[in-house]
Amino acid sequence: MSFKLLPIALALASAPVLAEEAAEQEKIWSGDIEFGYTNLSGNTEETTTVGKFLIKRESAPWKWQTFVEGLASEKDDERTAEKYGMFSRLEYNWTDKNYVFGRVSYEEDKFSGFKNQYTVTSGVGWNLYDLETLAWDVEAGLGYRFEESEDIYDEITGALISLGEKEEEPIVRLSTIFSWDFAENAKFVQLLSSEMGDENTISYSRTALEVKIIGELALKVSYNIKYTEEVPAETEHADKETLVTLSYSF
Repeated sequence: MSFKLLPIALALASAPVLAEEAAEQEKIWSGDIEFGYTNLSGNTEETTTVGKFLIKRESAPWKWQTFVEGLASEKDDERTAEKYGMFSRLEYNWTDKNYVFGRVSYEEDKFSGFKNQYTVTSGVGWNLYDLETLAWDVEAGLGYRFEESEDIYDEITGALISLGEKEEEPIVRLSTIFSWDFAENAKFVQLLSSEMGDENTISYSRTALEVKIIGELALKVSYNIKYTEEVPAETEHADKETLVTLSYSF
């Protein structure tokens, strides 16, 4: 081969590698779409539909994500569950292990005794582990919570007993998330959080197992618990969900 042609040959040989590296560097957007549906028929007619959407943008040292979800259930043509929620957060990593964040959230659950709940928090986070297959973050922050309870009616007469109350209070937020890729196509995630105020404390747990089926399509099984310390009359403290969904990552 002529020495004049050698640089051209080397450039052509390295072109696919450089293109792949450039594509990886340019991929700052990613996301996840989940959908689940169950239908029980026979002596009991029951359906549950759940949808979730997560979008992320990462461009060091910034990270942004927004999550939206909705769930509805009917049993014997009667609505038994209906809720909607979302949160959005922004992070700034000032070191490889430390970051600050801001977070806003909203939830509307028609069977929780509350019309809606809003929170605004900010704080600091620590990355305890960031390995190829294992990540563990802990966070602490301060914020404010706004909530409005449902109007209370007499179940027999239908008369209004009391108007829903609006409350707002400062809160302390503590949370941790642990993610472990324990197999090539399987991941375990555990999330724990608690928002503590003088009037109320709301804690949340999410335990999830994700198994990839083919490509970016995966099956997710999750068990969620939301525990509210102070709830309106005739309302349970703990809301529990077991969900099976299909997920597509992009």
